[in-house]
Amino acid sequence: MHDIRNLTISSTNPCLLVYLIDQSGSMKDKFGNASHSKAVEVTNAINDIIYQVGLRCIGSGGEIRNRFEIAIVGYGKQEDAVQSGWEGQLSGKWVVSIKNIFEFPLEQDDDKPIWIKPYCVSSTPMTKAFENAKRICNDWINWGNHRDCHPPIIINITDGEATDAGSNFSAIKNEVEQIKSLRTNYGGANILNIHISTRAGDKLLFPNEVNSGDKFEKLLFEMSTPLDENMIRLAKNRGYNIENGAKAYVYNGDAVDLLNFLDIGSQLF
Repeated sequence: MHDIRNLTISSTNPCLLVYLIDQSGSMKDKFGNASHSKAVEVTNAINDIIYQVGLRCIGSGGEIRNRFEIAIVGYGKQEDAVQSGWEGQLSGKWVVSIKNIFEFPLEQDDDKPIWIKPYCVSSTPMTKAFENAKRICNDWINWGNHRDCHPPIIINITDGEATDAGSNFSAIKNEVEQIKSLRTNYGGANILNIHISTRAGDKLLFPNEVNSGDKFEKLLFEMSTPLDENMIRLAKNRGYNIENGAKAYVYNGDAVDLLNFLDIGSQLF
């Protein structure tokens, strides 16, 4: 296996980002003390991160270099179903290059492009979302020269318990373990989870362990992979107290934590 510290993300060796977005009915609830819903807050944050990723890919001549490819997987917009989160001219596509993403925004909002809109409709088929992410990542790794690329990064944002997780969460654990087995020459796939809880309590940011007794909190923590060296550096730069072995998991974070989490997970460097 190659040393990831020697890898440069480039048009030749891009990085795949896969965002899994909970679009279930409970996402209509307020996000903390904000005046708008969790669905709106999450959508705004992802649109902003996509925009920031694109800005980091602009070359000296003003052209956008295809250093990143992005998939948006929405789950819960339809009963027990997942779908691509892209709309407009990107509708129906799964993995899209950052260049094409910037060419086809859905619309403009205060002179900034947006690509996805908030939804909060049905159940929480999270297992199917991870199954879809597994297929996307496997196909991407095995296409072209992607084995010499950064391992795929999957970022899941949810506020509820999966409705298709199986007995003792066996179904979702199985999908996640299969994803963790997917590798490029620079390591295994990364899985990050942000858990937007409605339960009152202190937030938990990049922990080494969880002991609240909440079964779903424990599940999402265990599903998350450890922060890699670059993610730890980015987290520390944003003021987080990170210890070795910290997991890529946030519980009950606020709007700032959400944006920082997406920034750290999206490898903006």
